[in-house]
Amino acid sequence: MKETIEEKIDELLTRGVEHIYPSRDKLKSALLSGKKISLYTGVDPTAPTLHIGHGVFLRKMRGFQDLGHRIIFLIGDFTGLIGDPTGKSDTRKQLKRRELLKNCKSYVRQAGKILDFKNKKNPPQVLYNSKWLSKLTLEDVISLASHFTVQQMLERDMFQSRMREGRPVHIHEFLYPLMQGYDSVAMNVDMEVGGNDQTFNMLTGRTLMKILKNKEKFVLATKLLADPTGRKMGKTEGNMITFDDKANEMYGKVMSWGDGILWP
Repeated sequence: MKETIEEKIDELLTRGVEHIYPSRDKLKSALLSGKKISLYTGVDPTAPTLHIGHGVFLRKMRGFQDLGHRIIFLIGDFTGLIGDPTGKSDTRKQLKRRELLKNCKSYVRQAGKILDFKNKKNPPQVLYNSKWLSKLTLEDVISLASHFTVQQMLERDMFQSRMREGRPVHIHEFLYPLMQGYDSVAMNVDMEVGGNDQTFNMLTGRTLMKILKNKEKFVLATKLLADPTGRKMGKTEGNMITFDDKANEMYGKVMSWGDGILWP
């Protein structure tokens, strides 16, 4: 039997979803109203390939695209210059712009394995956040920073861990959630989709949208793919399956995982 729109929305808002802000019910109501929303997900080009961790929220984005909503695939060619501190016990190595641009050369092709870029009626939009972030003045950044406190930033668990261990927390790392948050304002989106490790950054954007646009921004945080030790699968951990891995490489990597990571 064919799924109804409500059933499709229910699956979209529950499968692989960790949390929705302000609530699942409010987002469901908005989607059932018939209004088409704009939503985005962003990826910093800190490695030359996307991986299956990205696939979790890209599949979620594809679900919204299939329902006719306007989706944006954002490449963080400016935020990548700062380096996302999320989950890091040490400060990220800062990359040069030429490295970032080289890394993201194939991102659209790779994302196209999930997103439908050939859809003539509703193709994903590809944007780069240097378009607006590189134009911010120091006065603009000071104004944005005035909406948050040092205490709010220091509440992040990775900063707490670093301070306990005597590791440095650099000032530029405080700017990352601020810049990611401003992406939402610059694009004037209705929702952001990302892994639950990005919740702090995504909620920063939600706060800025309320203050600067007087607009409700939904945040959908997906569950992370994690290995049996609890480490998320990704570039930094070196345990990822990339979108460009050959089939036999993917098979070998999956077979090397312990049974605990695989769903029955």
